[in-house]
Amino acid sequence: MSNPIETIKGTIVEYDETGKMMIQAQYDNVDMYIKRGYHDVEITLIDSRPLSDKQRKMCWALLGEIAEWQGQDRATTKTERTLDFAINELEQNGDKLLSLSKSPMSIVAAFQRYLISFVIRNDIPTKLPLYEYVDDINDYVYQCLINKKCAVCGRPAELHHVDRVGMGQDREEIAHEGMEAMSLCRIHHTEAHSLPDKEFFVKYHFDGGIQLDKTLCKIYKLKVQKP
Repeated sequence: MSNPIETIKGTIVEYDETGKMMIQAQYDNVDMYIKRGYHDVEITLIDSRPLSDKQRKMCWALLGEIAEWQGQDRATTKTERTLDFAINELEQNGDKLLSLSKSPMSIVAAFQRYLISFVIRNDIPTKLPLYEYVDDINDYVYQCLINKKCAVCGRPAELHHVDRVGMGQDREEIAHEGMEAMSLCRIHHTEAHSLPDKEFFVKYHFDGGIQLDKTLCKIYKLKVQKP
């Protein structure tokens, strides 16, 4: 029985400054082409960057931590997590399992972010500080803010303003949207205030804080910019 949905690969042969793209693809089933009256197409752009051993190892390490927390083998955990990732993150039917050796870099990077978020949401203990497992440090800091977890140690956190709120300003009255912040527990919040920002960021491998958007301001009950 023929597949009701066919996927073919093509090559970009021309692209201009107006955004028009010409794609060349080979399709050999002439009878099917005529029978189905193909006219419109959907194109999947495949990330061609090579996947690094570090990225694969990060994902396997995170899967190992989740498997230990769940009390099951890593292969079962990988099957469960990749199916959930495919269905809920990629909005696919999950009939093809993610391969950490063959999938495009962008997919594996998204899977890594998914695993990090899963670990944060479920308070899963890790052998190393969680920031040591991440490739996209800024997304990690954002996930910590969303879940009110310390970006350093994972404990319950409070908001740390990297952009200092000036003396005499009422925190409840000023608009916090656009300010740079991160979530830190009381211990690391105190440490952050005792060190220069650059020294604190270097110590814990952060690029800096994250600009507060409307979602984060709503979570922390902060005022946003007026339209």
